[in-house]
Amino acid sequence: MNIVLLTIGYPHPKRDVFVANEMEFLCKAFDRVFILPVQAGRVLPEKLKNGDRYKPHEKVRVWDVEYTIKDVLFISPKLMGLAIKEAIRAVFQRSTIRYKMLHLWMIFRWIFLTNITLKNLKKLFEKEGIDPEDTVLYSYWFHFLALSIALFEKPVLLKVSRAHRSELYEEVYPQPFKRFIVKKIDRVFACSKMGADYINEKYNTDKAAISYLGTFNGYEVNPDKKRLKPFKIVSCARVVPVKRLEKIVDSLEKIENHKISWTHIGDGELFESLKEYAQRKLSKKENIKYNFMGFLPNDKIIEFYAKEDFNLFVNTSSSEGLPVSIMEAISFGIPVVATDVGGVREIVIDGVNGYLLKRDFAEEDLAGLIKRFIEMPEEEYRRFCMGAIKIWEEKFNAKSAYEKFVFEILKLANSKKELGLKDER
Repeated sequence: MNIVLLTIGYPHPKRDVFVANEMEFLCKAFDRVFILPVQAGRVLPEKLKNGDRYKPHEKVRVWDVEYTIKDVLFISPKLMGLAIKEAIRAVFQRSTIRYKMLHLWMIFRWIFLTNITLKNLKKLFEKEGIDPEDTVLYSYWFHFLALSIALFEKPVLLKVSRAHRSELYEEVYPQPFKRFIVKKIDRVFACSKMGADYINEKYNTDKAAISYLGTFNGYEVNPDKKRLKPFKIVSCARVVPVKRLEKIVDSLEKIENHKISWTHIGDGELFESLKEYAQRKLSKKENIKYNFMGFLPNDKIIEFYAKEDFNLFVNTSSSEGLPVSIMEAISFGIPVVATDVGGVREIVIDGVNGYLLKRDFAEEDLAGLIKRFIEMPEEEYRRFCMGAIKIWEEKFNAKSAYEKFVFEILKLANSKKELGLKDER
């Protein structure tokens, strides 16, 4: 059996990096694995080249996206018809003018992105001699890539998609074509219970199931790290507005009499301005040290956590799906303080492996919880560390999470195969 995986850049460096966690399991389960990386530009996909150079396994074949002006101009009639219906819905929906305009802009972009993805899928099947009736189509994202597999006309065995956050909640961001996608594909694997419940209720279906993303950890946790000085805080996120990393700076500014070292991992559009802000606010505080690491590959983050013995992980996002960064932290027995947004409460259990903050928390609230961890007795702190590891092992251990995910895909595929054989008889 084959699987064709659509990503927004993986396996190219710095793109869709968490896809790498499940590749070993896909390669074990399927005879051939094809990856079609379609990274969206402003309107057209980026022409990523030499994808096979980065392929993660000998079974994998990476397809370079190609298109001509003809591919751009000649739109599938079915896609155009769907887009017109969706545009009418966007215009007449109850929403702000800004939301309507954003919705229409997304429809416009998706027409071109989906059309080119479909043409590349067709070429991939033809050039590689892929038998559609023995092939699973899998979109890592529940957006134009999922629309592409929904519209793909070859009789593939199974169509599945993951769903995260940005491409899920209509109340947060326009979600074009979702009813059509849900109708046409076989299963949507949401990365949180909240996401699965949302899809099933919103689209009156039972096709959504929970499939947690997982992380790996092959390192021992130091049970005595609380004794080490200074108290080490870590955060890991893109430096973009939604992550609100300046709130960590503001909270640390309020803490006196405790030596703290804060490390941030990740880059982004606000990286330089965050460094300047921290310099302005924290440079005169002798008890606070900070370090901005910038981007680190996922494997380097894991190695870094293993050697640094961090005491606390902090997340201050105003919006989240189910953050892999927090899963990674708890796998090392690092307690967490995070905002209670999205599916975060599925990872952080208040009083067990950390504490949850209100979405619009005051800086004093975060500062107070940091001090609580610094001042708590060693035995109580160890309980939080062990709670973190226990929750990771039960729900977010990559080995069990991805084995279960692949098992579910194979079970669905084999079930459809058996139904097909019965129909033929």
